[in-house]
Amino acid sequence: MVIGLKFNKYTQACKDLDDEHMDIFQNILLPVLTGQSVIHIRTHEEPRLIGICEAIAARVSADFKLLHVLTEAGVETSLLLGEDSETENYSALNIGREQNENYSSMHIRAVDAFVQSKEGGILLILGADRASRQSDFVRKLKIHAKNGLRGEDATDDYVPKLILFHTITTDTPDSLSRSIQNYDLPMPRDGTLVSVVHGVCNDLEISHPEDEIMVQWVRALRGLTSVEAERALAQSMTVHEGSFNDESLNYLQSLKRNLIQQTGIMDFHEPSTSFSDIGGLDLLIDDLKMRRTEFEHEASEAGINPPKGCLLAGLPGTGKSLIAQSVAGEWQLPMLEFNMANVLDGLVGSSEQNIRKVLAVAESMAPCVLMVDEIDKALTGLGSSGGDSGVTRRVVGSFLTWLNDRKSQVYVIATANDLREISIAMPELLRKGRWDDIWWVDLPGQKTRRKIIEIHLRKIPSSRIEDAVWSRLDDLSQLNSGITGAEIAAAVNEANRISYHASKTLDIKQLTDSVKSIKPLASGINGLELTRGWMKDFARPASSAQAAKIESSSKYYLSGLDVTQTIRQAKEE
Repeated sequence: MVIGLKFNKYTQACKDLDDEHMDIFQNILLPVLTGQSVIHIRTHEEPRLIGICEAIAARVSADFKLLHVLTEAGVETSLLLGEDSETENYSALNIGREQNENYSSMHIRAVDAFVQSKEGGILLILGADRASRQSDFVRKLKIHAKNGLRGEDATDDYVPKLILFHTITTDTPDSLSRSIQNYDLPMPRDGTLVSVVHGVCNDLEISHPEDEIMVQWVRALRGLTSVEAERALAQSMTVHEGSFNDESLNYLQSLKRNLIQQTGIMDFHEPSTSFSDIGGLDLLIDDLKMRRTEFEHEASEAGINPPKGCLLAGLPGTGKSLIAQSVAGEWQLPMLEFNMANVLDGLVGSSEQNIRKVLAVAESMAPCVLMVDEIDKALTGLGSSGGDSGVTRRVVGSFLTWLNDRKSQVYVIATANDLREISIAMPELLRKGRWDDIWWVDLPGQKTRRKIIEIHLRKIPSSRIEDAVWSRLDDLSQLNSGITGAEIAAAVNEANRISYHASKTLDIKQLTDSVKSIKPLASGINGLELTRGWMKDFARPASSAQAAKIESSSKYYLSGLDVTQTIRQAKEE
């Protein structure tokens, strides 16, 4: 507590705060309570900042009497604690330029006027991304931060003056980063989202949902900003005339999916798939079933660390993405998906902002499944002598740091087609303990191929399939050894399509022709057996069944999946 200022004690200031608001208290209100006079907050949610300013006045000190909000349009001044402004005398900040004054920006004039004012309060500078790159403005903030809330020439009757400057994406200026508190305001959690639901109900004059229904709707709103949540909920209630039912909830989910996809770097799913939709991979599935129980309180009491996630390596089409969807569906959790290559951006600072955005959304949606698709593609070229600007290493490094340090229940599933890039560019990504396990998803054997064929046939109306097909599944599964699950799905779909256009039911001949016509991707991979040998040392097999052997080989090879060069280099070293 600052000597000479009428501040509440710590226990009084944080009384009755829930976990969400306690985090905000520790990072914003507590620094104010200890005398810090400049705080940088980064967020997309400007409306929540007004509430934080009101909380500072209510919980820290009523001497923070006025709120001055500075935008590009100017300054608006109001009372913080809700007194009748018509009966209270206070002065707005004068940020006009004097006749003899040299040119200075509006932000600099606002800081000067605020520091020289006679009344205590908060100057909230909204959207200061450009201003934070002005050296004179940053210098003003640094001086005020050094002087503290009491100021340089504080007297006994001095009133506190706090500056909160807000940016959307810009980092704290380097010259300020060690002098002031900076905080990334997290996405709204359940407490804020409950308030959003009640607010929309009040605005639309509709009945408030009961507690059990409220839990479902708050879960559906996780991952959205408070403004997005309010807009999506109001739209859903307007379309469905204020009814909180399954139809309006599904409509809200579609709105949420669109909002997250509009970021251009993330996708949102509520998968309905389960482990029964996967052919084979029994060892991986058994492990995932056990992992689910390790999130529970009993496991924590037994000293079991909560699951981190797994890295799935294997050829394209072997079912890695399907596994992630099935985990989310089986565990009844939402799934957030992003491709690490899409996170990387050519604009300076954009890549770091993108990964922060993804991880913030994942944290707010917890418990959830986070799928990182083709993580190896982001590392392409890092192992070469040229390398890159270091952006990729910082982004992936930030992700790995979060993976180790996170506290929320986010189960991460990363997929990779080619571990060569990872082993060369960032071998630390493969170290033991980084993931719960690294799994090798190999080509399906004969029994697994039979299961996959059956799974995809059952997606077709039974009236379209000749009865004799079901007794010939063993024969079909022995054809074209080396095809992947995705290639089998494509063959079944193609056979059904051809039969449909021929006005025929699906028979064994058409299925046989379609399966035989597939040229397996694996046949164009040079050194596949070397890859399998390497994986025996560095990864766990996802299936207990023997993997398929390649019946055909190609005259030409896919260089991107050629492991022989990597292994040859390792032997030479």
